[in-house]
Amino acid sequence: MRLLLAFIDWIKRRRQRRLEAETIQYSADDPWVLQQIEKFERELKR
Repeated sequence: MRLLLAFIDWIKRRRQRRLEAETIQYSADDPWVLQQIEKFERELKR
């Protein structure tokens, strides 16, 4: 039982990591995201 839970947890973590990688790849090219980053940087400089 514990082995099964550990296996499920491992799969979830792998899936999460893959989703995060895809999100980063997607958002790096997204003009809206770039605008948000620029806005955020301007706020920091104040």
